[in-house]
This record gives sequence, C-alpha cells and structure tokens, in this order.
Amino acid sequence: MFGKMMNETLAKLHFWLTFVGAYAIFMPMHYSGMAGQLRRYSQGTEVAWIKALTPIQVFISIAAFITIGSQFIFLFNLFWSMAKGKKASDNPWEATTLEWITATPPPHDNFGGQTPVVHNGPYEYSVPGGPRDFVMQTEPSVEDQDKKKGKH
Repeated sequence: MFGKMMNETLAKLHFWLTFVGAYAIFMPMHYSGMAGQLRRYSQGTEVAWIKALTPIQVFISIAAFITIGSQFIFLFNLFWSMAKGKKASDNPWEATTLEWITATPPPHDNFGGQTPVVHNGPYEYSVPGGPRDFVMQTEPSVEDQDKKKGKH
C-alpha cells in the first residue's frame, strides 16, 4: 500500500502471538460455558459453582491483555516500515493476479490508463514449459507462445 516491505520477523511474531492468543482466549470460554458459566453475570463470585471457574476467567483476561498488547507490534512494524522499510518490488509475492501488474505504490487509476488483456487464469502456478514457476494473467499462455514458435 505504501510501497515498503514490513519487517518479516516482527510480522511473524505478531501473527503467532495473535494466533495463539485468540485460542487462549476463546477455547477456555467454550470450556467454562460447558461447565455452566453464565454469560451475562457481572459478578460471578457470589454463586459457589461459578466461583470455581474464577481461575479460568483470570487466565482468559491475561491472555486477552497479551493478545491486545501484541497488536502494538503490528502498529510499530507498520509505522516503522512506512518510514524506514525497504522498498517493495512491484510483485514481491510472485502473485499472478491483475493487481500485481501495477506499480508499487499503485497510481491513481491503477493500470496507468491501459486496460490489461487477460490471457491466463488467476492461479497459474507450476505451468509446464513456463519461463518461471508462475505465469501472470497478462502474459500470453504457454500454448499461444508455442503456436507462434511453430511448436505444437
């Protein structure tokens, strides 16, 4: 979006903390629900059988704070990369769909005033006889190239 690459190490750290954090929050909620935890009680310590579930609620709260805190890793990575990240190439992920044929960052009208002509599907990976491991949608298909060269 800004023409800069984010720090991959920080991105992976953010992903794993968020992924594990979401499970650490919601899986115990399912278990406490099966144990009879009521959803809309503001103070569950007054009922004896709900009071036994307090350690689960504490664990969920701690997991939620850690998961929320991990979102600051993403924000730091975003703003740091905007200012000091390395410049992104036009297609850093080697994707085959049309949005990756534009410049990075994209111009106002996306395709620079030229409507792209589509020759291939959006998921052309590992094409036999292709010059790379992927073929962009706007590149002539391998079969069309073979026909032009006289191969069939």
